[in-house]
Amino acid sequence: MFSFAKKLVDRFEGGSPQDSLNGDSYFKNCLQFNNRGYGLRVVKVAPHSAAHQAGLESWFDYIVKINNHELPMTNPYVSNVQYSINEDGSINYGGQVTSEQAGAVNFDIINQEIATLAARNQPLVLDVWNAKGGLIRQVSLPLESSGMSSTGVTLQSQHLNTATYVWRILATHQGSPAFHSGMVPFSDYIIGCDSTYNDDVNGKGLLTAGGEALLSRTVSNYYNYHFSRTSNDNIPITFYVYNHDYDILRPVTVNLNRSWGHGHNRGILGCDVGYGLLHRLPEVVGKFKAESIVDDVLFDSKQSLEYQPNDGSTFMSPPPPTSEKTSTYSTAPPPLGAPHVDQSGSSSFVPPPPSARKKTRHTVASKASDIDSYMDEETEKSSKLDGHPTTVDDAKVIPPPPKA
Repeated sequence: MFSFAKKLVDRFEGGSPQDSLNGDSYFKNCLQFNNRGYGLRVVKVAPHSAAHQAGLESWFDYIVKINNHELPMTNPYVSNVQYSINEDGSINYGGQVTSEQAGAVNFDIINQEIATLAARNQPLVLDVWNAKGGLIRQVSLPLESSGMSSTGVTLQSQHLNTATYVWRILATHQGSPAFHSGMVPFSDYIIGCDSTYNDDVNGKGLLTAGGEALLSRTVSNYYNYHFSRTSNDNIPITFYVYNHDYDILRPVTVNLNRSWGHGHNRGILGCDVGYGLLHRLPEVVGKFKAESIVDDVLFDSKQSLEYQPNDGSTFMSPPPPTSEKTSTYSTAPPPLGAPHVDQSGSSSFVPPPPSARKKTRHTVASKASDIDSYMDEETEKSSKLDGHPTTVDDAKVIPPPPKA
């Protein structure tokens, strides 16, 4: 519903869906390069690796620049192709190019750059866009050998719009499967889903796409499929839930069933969710070091937060304390217009000099004379319009001018 309203507003404003996406501050200026919004998404970070020590986060981080250079796209001409966002969040290029072609990155050039830096004993500097609030920070990775694998990170080229595939928990109904699983309203976000059955070969990565209706459709299909196999009303499913208050990602197992409540439209999951612009992952303030942040929505990372006295301040410092005891209560102000008396007892009140401007006397004609003059003037105008002379002199014919 929200996506429909957004498209309707864009149409009335005369803009395209791509124009509204380019003006989204959540993505900063990342939609202006890398074929308009692609990045290397961090899908796995090896423990105790250089990427792990540098603070790279799987799923949330996207590498958008390497050593202050854009990513080497295999098909850079795609940046000139117009695209739109489908209801499921996928990129639609109108049949001119596929998403795989648009997001293809030349990893050979990246590995060559890493080998050159490793030979010079220089670190790898990355500009990383984070899905939590959409801020950009710089990460420096020390290189021990050539190749991106030496940093302990696994990457996959994806569009930054995939970071919006989140469903926010707004409410859990009493006694529902979501309620018993411990989901926290307004703080928990569902970002992924897997099957709990080992023999379910198609049950991995069930929420890799987006769309407002994808979660309910996936849960319903998953329940119907396994209920037809087991005839059991309790169907377990695993959600990957991110909690913003504690900044943690945890797996949550929910036993889906239809018998948890009474009445119609109670749902299998038993919770209300939000999706779209108003339910994106918010920023975790203070998570990253201020000097590493390149671009932030909430704060300017380059501004100094320390207090610095201003020499040109208009506030005066208080006078030094005196030995005499003074009352802490100020005296009431004198009444308006009262003379000020100093300590000597003489009045310093000086009356203002008289104004040199004289009042001009305005003569007002009587109402009767004004009415009579007005009536005479109107009578004369009416007579001229009717063609009747008002005086004898007007009736005489004016003689022609004398001849020379």
